[in-house]
Order: sequence, then structure tokens, then C-alpha cells
Amino acid sequence: MLRITADVYSGRPDPVADITDEAQARAALRDLTRDRSLFAGSRPSEPLTGGLGLRGFWLETFDDGLARDFDVDSRLYVPVGPQAPAGRVAEVAERLITIADWSQAPDTFAGATPPLDASFREFLLGQLSGSSGISAQDGVEPAGGAREERPAVTCTIELGAFNPGFWNNDPTVQANNNCYNYASNWRTNTFAQPGRGCGSMYTRIDCAEVTRAALCDGMHHRFDCFPDGEKPRYLVALVVIPGGGDFHWYRKQKEGFWGHKPGGTAARNYDNSGNVIYNPETADRGPYTIFCGYFYGCNSQRQRIR
Repeated sequence: MLRITADVYSGRPDPVADITDEAQARAALRDLTRDRSLFAGSRPSEPLTGGLGLRGFWLETFDDGLARDFDVDSRLYVPVGPQAPAGRVAEVAERLITIADWSQAPDTFAGATPPLDASFREFLLGQLSGSSGISAQDGVEPAGGAREERPAVTCTIELGAFNPGFWNNDPTVQANNNCYNYASNWRTNTFAQPGRGCGSMYTRIDCAEVTRAALCDGMHHRFDCFPDGEKPRYLVALVVIPGGGDFHWYRKQKEGFWGHKPGGTAARNYDNSGNVIYNPETADRGPYTIFCGYFYGCNSQRQRIR
């Protein structure tokens, strides 16, 4: 058997597809090993993009004979995009996308997230072709933002210093904490999901439902202030992929920019075009083209997340 994991999501666990037909598994490995520069034993340690959207594929073999026959490690990574080596990578990646039955992907954790539908393959192929869309006082909208009118109230929030090493220096921590952990500034090592902590996780992925789940955990809409007893109160932003693919969160930092952590990859402060994020509404967010709004996290919310 050959397991393919699409390294693509930020909030929910990455989709997994199992190739149980031995002939198909061997054909895929034969194609891949024609050019061994296309794969590596691990994800590139220093990605060249903002990390939102399709980054690559993990391939795992569960038969030592299959790994021996093709002289490969039991787990390989095939990068795509700017970090990928020149050559046949797009051709090989397209083969991996098309042979996998993503609609039958096994659950990646208990309390399963909404299942993938038939459009996921088309979404991955579109990513492969490069398609994408594009303590302080909190009382002024970021430049260029016009989604919310300035309210009569001004809320006090906290702005933490940007500290990516906290999330990136330990491989286990990096792999097991996602964008919701980063937005909440709370390291749980559980790939935290909105609503799981309060016992009412989202049932679909769109602005309304992920918002409901985050509010259930204890977040507030922006300008619905928290008292001082709820410090630290962070300003965060939520975006989603159209069609219910995935969600992603950002957190504003002391330095004036916004930080984020795409899934199990490194925390960073730049977007998919490599630009420092000063406004999450206008940043290059790859496929996360729907901007849901701004929120406040708080101390009780972040201690509740799971």
C-alpha cells in the first residue's frame, strides 16, 4: 500500500488517500524514482513561500518489499511550487493527485472534520497550475480595510513580540500545532480545532460555522471588549477557502505586522508573495480568498482549546 498525504491545509489535518492497488503503487513509485531529485526524506526546512495552499505530498510505504524494490525510505516528501526542484515535478504531482481517491480518505483524527467531496481533486490540480486569489489600543482599521466601520468603543488588547522559534525550533511542536494554536498563542500539541474545546466543533467549513465554533471556545467579535482579567487579549483574523476546504488564522504582533502558522509548517510573518503582512485583508493568501473578519482571543479561550 502507498499512502499519499496532501500537504495543503492550515487549520484541519491534511487529507490522506491510500493506494491499495499494488500495480498502481508500483507505477507511481517507478515514475517518481526516474528522477530522484524530485523527492526528499523531509519537507524543505526553509520554505520560499507563505505556506498557504499546496506545498507538496508525503508518500508512505507500508511494505518493506516495496521500499526495497525501489530503494526509497518508507516516508518521502515531494515538494511543489517555488521550493520544488526543476524538472518533472508537476507531471509527477498530477499523477499522485489523479490516482488517489480523495473522497474515501480515512479520518485523520477522532471527532472527524467534514469529509472531502469530489471537487477536492480539482482544487489540488488548480493549486498545481498556480491558480490563486488573492497592550495597545485597538480602535482604528488597518490601512485599506473597509469591512467594519469604526465603532464608538475602543478596546484594549495585548500585542506579543514575534517569536517564531517558539513554534519552529522543535520538530514535534511544529508538526502538532496549527494556525488556531498560533492565533491563540497556546501550544497544545493537538492541532487545535475551533469548538473542540467547548464540545461543539464546526460541522462545515465556512465563515459562519468556524466563527460559531471559535466564539463557543470563548473568542469575541472585534470591538466586543474583554475585561482586564482576560489578559492576554489578542487581535486575530479568520479566512477560509471557498467551498469548505479549510480555514486559517492570523495574529497581530507587537512589531505592527501579522504572524501566522500554516498547519504543521513554520510560523512566519510573510504572505504567499513573500511580503511582510501588514494587512491580512489585502495579503496574498493563496486559496484562502474569503475574509471572515477580526476577533479577539482571551486567556480563558486559549486555555480551553484542544
